[in-house]
Amino acid sequence: MIANFVMKRIAKMIAVSQRSPILRRPDEYGMDYEDVSFQALDGITLEGWYMPAKKPSSKIVICNHFSPGNRYGYAGHLRGWRSAGGFEVNFLPKYKALVDAGYNVLAYDLRNHGFSEPAQGGSYNPTLFEYKDVLGSLNYVRHRADTKDMEIHLHSMCLGGNSTLVAMNKSPEDFDGIASMVLVQPISGDALVRRLAKNLRLGQKGYDAFERHYNEIWGFRIEDSSPIIDAAAVKVPTFVTQVRKDSFTYAEEDVQAVFDAIPLDDKKLFWVEDTTQRFRGYTYHSEHPEQMIEWYDAHSAA
Repeated sequence: MIANFVMKRIAKMIAVSQRSPILRRPDEYGMDYEDVSFQALDGITLEGWYMPAKKPSSKIVICNHFSPGNRYGYAGHLRGWRSAGGFEVNFLPKYKALVDAGYNVLAYDLRNHGFSEPAQGGSYNPTLFEYKDVLGSLNYVRHRADTKDMEIHLHSMCLGGNSTLVAMNKSPEDFDGIASMVLVQPISGDALVRRLAKNLRLGQKGYDAFERHYNEIWGFRIEDSSPIIDAAAVKVPTFVTQVRKDSFTYAEEDVQAVFDAIPLDDKKLFWVEDTTQRFRGYTYHSEHPEQMIEWYDAHSAA
């Protein structure tokens, strides 16, 4: 009875993205930028920033984000947004490090996030929807006059990361020639819900109740978020980062399995230590950009 009541409420909320504000802009960090928009594979309009490299460059990093964040990050230090640790996630220092290192950057909002267009009643599901945003971003870069011949790298995170893996599975030809990827905290629905049920002390009854209500309310399945399966389609050199003791999931089991499923020798896994806060994983490359830059540089011919 308690498991049913609690998980019905959670299932109703968990598939909806509560839009958070875009608090900061690139010019506040000394970067030139352009507001851009482009279409996802299904025509949904996505908004973003194009930030040119400090010096002329023929390489670009395409950045997406976690939910409920956006291209800026997440205003977790403001009242109303403090449920994930009470601190700000700010991607602008990461973008600054990239443009200073000679990379052009496209950062965009996934549908239902930031300033991008609403769709599917505000719900998200990478297997059904957001992978189309990833393909749209690639199409935009490949057809924009000043980026169409650039070497492309990816920086894909959580919802955006899962969506990138789905896109690689569904449309592998679109990833031909991609130079490398940094994959930040992919997460399986199964690991997320098992950990949620444990944290709430609801066990298997909680898991089963979530599955039932998730399907009844949204038509979704827990297995729709299955990056372990989609990782088998990765053919891009990949650097995975993850908070090891992440309280939202079983990272050492789940993310290790994602990493192991990537069928390449050219891959790397880095554990963020000394925290249980998942959102610290999202701030890591802004606070410590060195490994990220080294990875892109090592895989860049431009």
